[in-house]
Amino acid sequence: MRDPFQSNRKRRRQIRLIEVDAWIDSSLFRIGKAIGTRFEAVSQSMRRMRVTGIRRAIFEVLGDGLTLATGGAVVMLTLAIPAMNATDTDWRARGDYAVTFLDRYGNEIGKRGINQSDAVPLEEMPDYLIKAVLATEDRRFFDHFGIDVFGTLRALVENLRAAAVVQGGSSLSQQLAKNLFLSNERTLERKIKEAFLAVWLEAHLSKNEILKLYLDRAYMGGGTFGVEAAAEFYFGKSVRDINLAEAAMIAGLFKAPGRYAPHIDLPAARGRANEVLENMVQAGFMTEGQIYAARRNPATPVDRSGVTAPDYFLDWAFDEVKRITGGKAFFVTAKTTIDMTLQKVAEDAVESSLRQYGKQYGADQAAMAMADLEDGAVRAMVGGRDYGESQFNRATAAERQAGSSFKPYVYAATLEQTDLTPESVVRDGPITWRGWSPKNYGRSFHGQVTLATALAKSFNTVPVLLARDYLHGTEPIVDLTKRMGITSPIIKHHTM
Repeated sequence: MRDPFQSNRKRRRQIRLIEVDAWIDSSLFRIGKAIGTRFEAVSQSMRRMRVTGIRRAIFEVLGDGLTLATGGAVVMLTLAIPAMNATDTDWRARGDYAVTFLDRYGNEIGKRGINQSDAVPLEEMPDYLIKAVLATEDRRFFDHFGIDVFGTLRALVENLRAAAVVQGGSSLSQQLAKNLFLSNERTLERKIKEAFLAVWLEAHLSKNEILKLYLDRAYMGGGTFGVEAAAEFYFGKSVRDINLAEAAMIAGLFKAPGRYAPHIDLPAARGRANEVLENMVQAGFMTEGQIYAARRNPATPVDRSGVTAPDYFLDWAFDEVKRITGGKAFFVTAKTTIDMTLQKVAEDAVESSLRQYGKQYGADQAAMAMADLEDGAVRAMVGGRDYGESQFNRATAAERQAGSSFKPYVYAATLEQTDLTPESVVRDGPITWRGWSPKNYGRSFHGQVTLATALAKSFNTVPVLLARDYLHGTEPIVDLTKRMGITSPIIKHHTM
């Protein structure tokens, strides 16, 4: 017999389930209807906004352009992130050094850095010097945000028209960014970094501060940095006292100090000064009548014939001073190991070699460094053909194959790891290692020789013999080079 109470409970449960099902169905219906109503409203709105014909083509182009511009901005921002890291350091203090360098005999050979306590305030510089610089380097300096868009487009058109680089498009802020943070390499990546850093400088400094830094930090030839140092070097007076003709000659140095330095090529310097004066008239900063006297009486620099500065060496020595002092600002006199007689010989040798063999080997640059055999003191250093055109020091910063200069590391590792001595005798003869059969210069072998003789005469086979039979591989050699300060990657193969 069925329990009537149990049947009633089942019926009530079924009714509740039916109610839940009905609520779910009605809710879904209402949601779907609301979505449909909203979609129809959006569709009607889109139909009202729809364009056709020429207007649609314009909107399509603008939309694609906006997409490409957004993607390009993301890419450029990604490339600029490493440049932004340079602003984390105390970049303002980089020029606070004032170092006077002496040669090995105590004679002054040059200076580096800027003595901020002696720097001339912007308001004390002649007005015509400021106008000369702006007319030549960046006429819209006080109008742009760090990048002169119109100037860049103008330079691009002129360069395309001449099929060569005849005008630069970099603003004064961009040039300062390069001087403060970047190298002189001509790459797209550097130009992007330069642009972002220029905008960063504009956001953090006033226009007058940027202009002052530019006038103080730019290389002006002859080992001088800044217009005050240039005025003292070329004219023997403070920048406060220079006349219009001298100001025009100084302003002309920013573009290429090595080419237009008056102590190197006075006619070229005066020709460049004339261009600067013309720029001032074209920019509306001065009239023809105001520059007439400067044209008729060009600047005459003090006589510095025969006076040269070992600029590549000074740059390297300046970095060493900053490294030794821990990056703090100092005003010091540093006695170096350079011998100016040997320096002149090295410079002449580089120039002579390039003239004689440069075209044959497709080389337009060369480098040389001389060191004392007894203590390793640097006696001469030439980092390139013309410091004014390129300040990149190929003697210290360029990467190259080690060649025979790597052999001493092999001998040193052998003396350290084995019982051999400089007087130990090994065989200079045919050898093959890992499919490689090195030959000596002249294709001859010398039989039994001491390690000292093999090193002195730079035999090629003996170091390979030592690495193969005595060191049992290159690992001990690589380890020694790292302990001796070599930081470049070294491939663990037979590359001697």
